[in-house]
Amino acid sequence: MSFRLILAGCALLLTTAATIPAPRDGVYSGTARVDNRAVRYVSIPLDAVRIKVALAQGRAGQIESLDGIAHRYGALAAINGGDYDAYGARRFRNANHTLILGGVFAFKGDIGDVLWFDAENNARIDRFPLRIAGSLDGEWTWPNNWYAYWINRAPVGDAETVSIFTPDWGVRTALDGGTQIQVTNGVVTAISEGSTAIPRDGFVIYVRGERAMLAHFAVGRHVAYRIDRADGLPLGAFAGAREAIGCGPRLVTDGLITVDPAAEGFRDPKILVASAERSAVGLTADGRMLFVATSGTIRELAYVMRDLGARDAMAFDGGASTGIWFRGRSLVTPGRLINNALLVTAR
Repeated sequence: MSFRLILAGCALLLTTAATIPAPRDGVYSGTARVDNRAVRYVSIPLDAVRIKVALAQGRAGQIESLDGIAHRYGALAAINGGDYDAYGARRFRNANHTLILGGVFAFKGDIGDVLWFDAENNARIDRFPLRIAGSLDGEWTWPNNWYAYWINRAPVGDAETVSIFTPDWGVRTALDGGTQIQVTNGVVTAISEGSTAIPRDGFVIYVRGERAMLAHFAVGRHVAYRIDRADGLPLGAFAGAREAIGCGPRLVTDGLITVDPAAEGFRDPKILVASAERSAVGLTADGRMLFVATSGTIRELAYVMRDLGARDAMAFDGGASTGIWFRGRSLVTPGRLINNALLVTAR
């Protein structure tokens, strides 16, 4: 059967089947037309599923098909994640936005928003700047403090950089051109040039330039790092994030259109003004999450999300990355391999 809803003055036509019972897990897909715009979506009850942020090939800096990622984790549903370095002949494909897997940062972004979930699947969308602070021998102030710009980001060009590489990157850094500080169980175990093994219980700090800071590291020193808010405010509930995936811009806040990509640091005309394929995730007032794929501008996407019932919503990577996967098949197939994805699995 089909039925018509009027939401916020916009005609929304939903199509469903009257004879097919709702699945036991409550996860279902559908189609809609919002202002004559075709929309594919999946609706997910957050209290009945598990949420997983997944990396392509199980490692940072890689790419894979959405279908491949979803199959590998036995997903009920999946949507492409945040944007990444998709162009050019590069060995590694850096993510551009924050990623947390199992409570551990796999990447730290610096623009856009973050959709995150705590251990009980409570979901929120937030935006605040993050920084990486480091200590030596338990001291977090000069001369025993240090910092990094990135986590699991391959160096680009010849600029100075400091990046932490964790086991989410792989078993080795596979990088040259910088000093690499191996940290095992919180202690510096080696300092070398060239590709370095990443301990399962540690990380590697890659330093290019930054000689004043580099001089303080020595084998045997105790090393730690933490993620703080760059504005000095406490992380609050975000400190308990179990899974998180960043992108943006924000589309809807408390049921109101709040899209402003330039204010969030986005500069690409594809995001600011262009019409393209789009994907987005929304949170409803009754505890459901929506995976959505459609076409249009970012502002048009915001109206689609609001009219589908999202109380809060944000955009994910769009264009050729746009994809939704549901119960073994693609509802919308990406036109390229992707770097990360948001998955729903059985509880």
